[in-house]
Amino acid sequence: EESERERQREDLERERQREESKRERQREESERERQQVQEREAREHEIRKLEAEANLKKLELDATQFVGERRPQSGNVGKPKLPPLTDTLQVDLYLERFERYASCQTWRVDDWASCLCNLLQGEALSILLSLSAEESANYNTVKETLLRRFNCDRNGFKSKFLSVKPQVDEDFGTYINRAKRYFDRWTELSAVTSKDQLEFLICWEIALQACEPEFVAYIKDRAPANLCELKAVATAYVNARPNKSFAKKPEPVSFV
Repeated sequence: EESERERQREDLERERQREESKRERQREESERERQQVQEREAREHEIRKLEAEANLKKLELDATQFVGERRPQSGNVGKPKLPPLTDTLQVDLYLERFERYASCQTWRVDDWASCLCNLLQGEALSILLSLSAEESANYNTVKETLLRRFNCDRNGFKSKFLSVKPQVDEDFGTYINRAKRYFDRWTELSAVTSKDQLEFLICWEIALQACEPEFVAYIKDRAPANLCELKAVATAYVNARPNKSFAKKPEPVSFV
C-alpha cells in the first residue's frame, strides 16, 4: 500500500512536471510570436518611413524641376535667404515675411511665385504641385490657395477668433494677443476700415448663427454692404413671408 501511494505521488509529480514543461513551451512560443510581431511591425514601420522619405524627395525633385522651368530669365533673383515653409509654421505670417523680403530685394512681383516655390516643403509643396502651370506662376493665386488650404483666409481667422481658447501653460496676455491677432486678421481680410463696417461685420456674423438658413441665403444673395442695407433686405424678406419666422429653430432636446 505504501509503495502504491509512492507510485501515485511519482505519477503526480511527473504529470506536474509535464504540465509545467507544457506551460513553459507555451510561454516561449508566445514570446517568440510577440517578438516576431514586433520585428514585423518594426520592418513595416521602417519601410513606410523609407517610402515617405522617397516620396518627399520625389516631391522636392519635381518642385525643383517645376520651378526650374519657370525661373525668371532676368538672372538677378537668387535663391531666397529664408527658412523653408514647413507645416509647423503659420502660413500667413510666413508669406508676409516673404513679401517684405522680396520687396526689400526689389524683386519683380512676376518673379515672386517662382522664388516662393523654392521654399515650399511638405503639404505646401503638395499644394503647389496640384496647381496648373499657369496658376503656379501667379503669386497671388499661389498665396490665396495656400492661405485657404491652411485655414488662413477670412473664414479661417473668423473661426479661429470665435473658438480661440487658452493653451496649456499659456499666460493670459499671450492668449489675448493671439485672440486679437485672429480678430485683426479677420477684420483686415473682411476689408473693415471703419467703426460702421466693424458693426456691420459683427452683427452679420451674429445673424448667421441665429437665423434660419433660408433667410441667411436670401441675405447673402443680395450682398448688403452695411447695416442699413442689411435691415432693408431683411425687412423685405419678412414682409414677403408674414407667416414665416426668420429665427433659427431650437435644436431638438436629446434624452440619450
